[in-house]
Amino acid sequence: MAYAVSDTDQYCKDCKRITQTVLDHRQGDTICSECGLVLEAYFVDTTAEWRTFADTENDHDPQRTGDAVNPLLHNGGLGTMISDAKNNVVGSNQSRSLGRVNKMVQKQQNPDRSLTQAFASIASKASMLGLMNTVVSRAQQIYKEADDKKFCRGRKDEALTTACLFLACQEEGFPRTLKEVATVGNGATKKEINKIKEQLKKVLEIDSKIIHAEDLTRRSCSSIGMKHQGMKAVNETLEKLKEYDIRRTPKSVLAAVMYMTVQLSNDVTSLKEVSQAADVAVGTTKKTYKDLYPYASRIIPSWFAKLEDIKKLRIP
Repeated sequence: MAYAVSDTDQYCKDCKRITQTVLDHRQGDTICSECGLVLEAYFVDTTAEWRTFADTENDHDPQRTGDAVNPLLHNGGLGTMISDAKNNVVGSNQSRSLGRVNKMVQKQQNPDRSLTQAFASIASKASMLGLMNTVVSRAQQIYKEADDKKFCRGRKDEALTTACLFLACQEEGFPRTLKEVATVGNGATKKEINKIKEQLKKVLEIDSKIIHAEDLTRRSCSSIGMKHQGMKAVNETLEKLKEYDIRRTPKSVLAAVMYMTVQLSNDVTSLKEVSQAADVAVGTTKKTYKDLYPYASRIIPSWFAKLEDIKKLRIP
């Protein structure tokens, strides 16, 4: 796909405000989604590039460098491996003495084997969730700080690494719901993940951000193909809702507002599709929609829908 919505917004000179941007991977341009102005040309693509630079035809390993230096590991995670001409690690069949030396070197240079495995697990889970490297680095730092305080001993690795990732998402401004994070927990339950996350906050004295409905708007609306004007209306509606005492979870409020918006946009998206996009049950969306319906004329922006159109919303 040549075009993709960017995760970051930029200032547009023509619109004279910060707008959502679109990335043209074919041309390397960053484009304003509202007026089409090219804000930046020839951006650097930081995604993986899997060409093979092997010396032999049978070698299909795309990696052509070693691991990056990791300041959280002993000696930066760098070490020495003794191998033969065929790039195989020397074993007892070739030279027992060199084999023993190799094991000694590995023990001396890799005292952080458990940390390395935990960091690899965090990176793998972040990749499955489509998270950025900044979140991965923060999650690994949280795990390292917890390990230094002997917090990791006796706890399930899968639940612990997932909890670190969950906490890092909230800190770095890339919120994910507990249900989403639990999908990469490899058996760890939502209860276990959330419990360890709360314990980490106390032990490390971390004050994580509270997830608001606005934080989930872009991903949820994009998953049902909602246009930029619709997303803007959803955000403004959620902002006005803060003036009212709506005692519902952020996800359920978002689902109800999205359902109002798709009706006013003459969209064919069903209630079930909206609920799935917001990651809530259909029954929960119906109940929240019923709570918000009396305020519809006061919370929906006038530029998005006229009063007579708002009165045509489905009666709960």
